[in-house]
Amino acid sequence: MTETNLDFLGPVDFTQPIVPQVHRKLRNAIIRNYLVPGRRVSEAGVAEALKVSRQPVRETFIRLADQGMLDIRPKSGSSVPQISISKVVQIQAIREALEADIARAAARLMAKRQIDELYRQLEDQSAEEARIPSRFMELDDLFHKTLAQGADLPFAWSVIEMQKAQLDRVRFLALNEMMSNALKEQHASIVEAIAAHNPDRAEMEMRAHLRNVLRDLPVIARRNSSYFTD
Repeated sequence: MTETNLDFLGPVDFTQPIVPQVHRKLRNAIIRNYLVPGRRVSEAGVAEALKVSRQPVRETFIRLADQGMLDIRPKSGSSVPQISISKVVQIQAIREALEADIARAAARLMAKRQIDELYRQLEDQSAEEARIPSRFMELDDLFHKTLAQGADLPFAWSVIEMQKAQLDRVRFLALNEMMSNALKEQHASIVEAIAAHNPDRAEMEMRAHLRNVLRDLPVIARRNSSYFTD
């Protein structure tokens, strides 16, 4: 029998690779709190809900466990863990160090057509649909990925993306229209520094932008105490 409340996972496109889709669906479900901390989830239930075999689900469970997004306990079953505050702080430090270098390199290397693309993305971030937190997070990730590509540091973004799942859970809890407006303004300041080919300013703007999550973390944790540990 299908596990209850898994309809939000949506259908799988069987013309495309299955494992990446299953991973993306479960990862997003955890980040967006469809699967809240403490929620038990089984391979069999997910497989039945998505109408796939258990093998891609098993691979996804292992990968999510490696990312700290799932606790796998053979005897008691798998469950979504609380967000570790200490891990959030450590991952944020890693991300800030990498993206500070990305911003400096982008200010030196990005061509006009690439900078024009950043300005176009700023417009997308101001569109009506960007008021939806999940959509804004997608646009935010695209912005940072584009910076890394323009800085000729795409692998740096790959490292960040692999490690930032805990950060994303905090970001989603924090994101609202007021915050998204502030983030858009910060993105604009980063782009202006890059367009001026000013590495020092680009780094400064990037560090200030990324430190929002640490500044807001105590308030977010208090408001959602059942979601956090440490």
